[in-house]
Amino acid sequence: MEELDFKTQLKSSLEDLDKRIMQLEHLVNDVIIGSLESAANEYADNEAFDKFKGNYGESLKDLVEPYKKLFGEDYDLERSLYDDLKATEGYGTEGFDEAGCMKARIEDLKARIDAIKEGVEEVAEKVEEKAPEAEVEVKEEEEKPEEISDEQLKKEFEDAMKEGDL
Repeated sequence: MEELDFKTQLKSSLEDLDKRIMQLEHLVNDVIIGSLESAANEYADNEAFDKFKGNYGESLKDLVEPYKKLFGEDYDLERSLYDDLKATEGYGTEGFDEAGCMKARIEDLKARIDAIKEGVEEVAEKVEEKAPEAEVEVKEEEEKPEEISDEQLKKEFEDAMKEGDL
C-alpha cells in the first residue's frame, strides 16, 4: 500500500514539475524571445523605412500634402508606399528593380493629382460660365484666385476614380 501511495505522489510531483517546465518554456520562448524578435524586426523595418525616405523623400515631397488632403491629415504617403513596396512580389531579391518600381509609382501618383486638378479646374470654369454676370464682374475686380475646398478636391478624386479616369 505504501508503494502505491509513493507512486501516486511521484506521478503527481512529476506532472506538477512538467506543468512548471511548460510554463517556463512558454515564458522564455513566447514572451521573452518573442518580444525581443518583434522589437528587432520593428527596429530593422524602421531603419529600412528611413533609408526608403532618404532615397525617395525628395521625389515624394510635392505629393505628401495633396494626399493628406484626400485621405486625411494622419495619412502617411511615404509609409503607405513603403508598405506597398515591401508587399510587391520579388521585393528584396537580387533582380528586383526598386528604383524603377518607385519611379513608375511616383509618376502615376503625380498623374492622378494632375488629373484631379484638371477636373477641379473644369468644374470651376463651368461654375463661372453659369454664374450671373454681376457675380463674375465682382470676382474679376477682387482678383483672388479661387480656392478649392478639401471636400471638393476629395469629391473630384472619388468621381474620377469611379469613372475610371484614374
